[in-house]
Amino acid sequence: MKLTNEQRKGQEVLFKIIKEAWDNELFKESLLSDPEKTLEVFFGRNLPNGKKIKVTDQSDPDYLYINIPVKPYSDFEMKDKDLNKAVDGSDIPNFGNNKQKNDNQNP
Repeated sequence: MKLTNEQRKGQEVLFKIIKEAWDNELFKESLLSDPEKTLEVFFGRNLPNGKKIKVTDQSDPDYLYINIPVKPYSDFEMKDKDLNKAVDGSDIPNFGNNKQKNDNQNP
């Protein structure tokens, strides 16, 4: 997947923050307790208005961490069953909805 320039810059910023947190325990603690202020000091400027920052420590190697991002907005919404078929041609279980059945099964 090819990244846009904006995405590449965002990754570079994120990697700088992560490296500093790995190298500097005080920075990491500050980042966890007050991310906005810590990043303003780190970058030497105010952060854009309107967004909060949530930082979680995901450094325990005994865990696999999953981040659930914001759901993309779309004017066109497919039903889960149709979307799953469009992705790979098969039905994927709909978590939380036990009534879903495979189209190949008889009712």
